[in-house]
Amino acid sequence: MPVAVGIVAGTAIRGAAATVMMRPVLERHPDAFLITLANFGVTLTMASSQEHIRRDITKALRERGRARDSPIVLVGHSQGGLAVLRYAIDHPLQVRHAFTIGAPWQGAVSAGTLSRIVRHRLPAMRDMSAGSEFLTALHDDVPVIADRVSNIYSTHELFIRPYVGAHIDVPGVHNTLIATDEELRRHLQLYPELELDDIILGRVNHLNEMHSPEVRAKIWAKVSEIVADMKSGAPKPSATE
Repeated sequence: MPVAVGIVAGTAIRGAAATVMMRPVLERHPDAFLITLANFGVTLTMASSQEHIRRDITKALRERGRARDSPIVLVGHSQGGLAVLRYAIDHPLQVRHAFTIGAPWQGAVSAGTLSRIVRHRLPAMRDMSAGSEFLTALHDDVPVIADRVSNIYSTHELFIRPYVGAHIDVPGVHNTLIATDEELRRHLQLYPELELDDIILGRVNHLNEMHSPEVRAKIWAKVSEIVADMKSGAPKPSATE
């Protein structure tokens, strides 16, 4: 495969739990690898955690006999989704596509509440709070890579209220909603301004999104498309796209 795939887990998902949660995605691709957030994604700022992510990606590529700057697709769940967006923005020549699954694009209510309770002593929780400096900068920068971002979220985002806080309302980003028929009708009535590019019919909550066969199918269909483009000699992404 000419492209490796990095899967970045969310807050507090490490060890066996991370492996179990991400196994259905990892098993599909021979060069897929798992990354978990340093310090459980809690006590480091999200900006600082980027250095750990960079090191983990470099190590995973080296273990697979690949150069440190070889092309990758990144898939991030929850906080991991925000992390892969930041990495893709900062490494536009390396990241061919970024998937965000259930990412708190507008901030997570639970993160903001917890941050206030502990008087902002959990930097990553502060960064995931609505209106944080980290999220503001991310919102400003994502348009540069928008056409290489696929975002998937469900009507049952446990930590994002309302669930449409996971919709990335940036032109070029491909947004997919997971919803039942009834939930979809309600969504279209309440949020007509939030354009959807695709629908996955069903009921899936935040913790089970990575286990959804339809979510996995979308990830691997895009990876196959990117591989085909690379084999055909399609132009590489530029730093300013």
